[in-house]
Amino acid sequence: MEPIKWNDEKIEQHLKSLPPIKDRRSKQELYLKVQAKVHYKDNKGKRLPTWSLPAIATACALVIFGVFVPDLIKNGGKMEQNKVALESDKGSKGMDAASTATDGDVSLKADKKAVPAAYHGPIQESSLNGGGVDQDWVTVGYLDEQAQLVVPVSFVTKTDHYLNKVNDQIKKFDPKAAGLSGSPLQRATITEEEETVFIDWPAGSIHEAEESLLKPLMALTFANENQKYKVVFRTDGKEGYEFPRMGPLDSLDLEVPGAPHFRYDAPTTDAFIVSLFSAGLEGDELPGELKGALDVMDEEQGYGLKPLLPKDLEFGVKEITDDSVEITFPDAFKLSHEDTEDLMMIDAILLTAESYGYESIMFKNTNLDSIGPYQLKEPIEGITGQNVYHYQ
Repeated sequence: MEPIKWNDEKIEQHLKSLPPIKDRRSKQELYLKVQAKVHYKDNKGKRLPTWSLPAIATACALVIFGVFVPDLIKNGGKMEQNKVALESDKGSKGMDAASTATDGDVSLKADKKAVPAAYHGPIQESSLNGGGVDQDWVTVGYLDEQAQLVVPVSFVTKTDHYLNKVNDQIKKFDPKAAGLSGSPLQRATITEEEETVFIDWPAGSIHEAEESLLKPLMALTFANENQKYKVVFRTDGKEGYEFPRMGPLDSLDLEVPGAPHFRYDAPTTDAFIVSLFSAGLEGDELPGELKGALDVMDEEQGYGLKPLLPKDLEFGVKEITDDSVEITFPDAFKLSHEDTEDLMMIDAILLTAESYGYESIMFKNTNLDSIGPYQLKEPIEGITGQNVYHYQ
């Protein structure tokens, strides 16, 4: 088949015969997407040039690169379907979906907000009671790859003694599969006596970088629901442990303080919700009440933590009883039941409220009946076991 010879007149005629392209993305993004399909240099990370061409020139470039050039290169053969990922701005709540091109046709689909490859939400206790199966849960603390955070990971288990469940998951779970580093508990022999946990390490097991996270790691593993109140350290069966900076230490009292919660993205694109206490902050460094915690949850944090609340979002907070609270959204803010980040925001608020002792949380003015597993017209109760990992 003889290749088509194009001139300005033929191009203009062909453009006029094409249907209009409806897409919310900018001309710059569309141009880069189609350009990538003919193996141009990857533009990810570069600032887009100022767009000064007339609209008709932009449309020509789109059609030429997306429709005609693949035909000329491959002599009419079909172009293999490719996916092109564009990095979103930091303030954006999603990324573009992939676009595809075939002979004589450009298909540009409306983008949906991207979701994490694996978002690990919390457990609602009512979900453990269905199906006639006797289920329970357990939480184990792991470190992020930079040893800046303790990331609590929960697992749905059979009913058993809490410590048995901890030991089982320490042996079973591979933290690298979720983009996490190991846990110092993996090097220990762990036993219990009533409300006390005994941690026995070989000498030299704890690295200096891990030491500042020891308290939240122990508390989030053994006291996230007040299961245990104290941990006793041993070295090769002998009382006490010599830490690199703290020196000798015999025991540690366990308590999980109320704290604001944020998003942590692992290198694997697994997404977790983690409290500021996980970064090693003491209780007196954290907000003393729920309202104060919500006020800082729209702020950038260190330690790899990102806010899930939009900037300057103000909630109404009304305590109904000692363990129940109403949280009212402002009129200007609209939730979407299809938006995973909105669900993550709700989860972060629920976990934060739960950490301050509220067992029943009622959301007001959400303009939704439900989001994710939650019915928003009634109080939400029984939130526990954050960052549930489901084995494949």
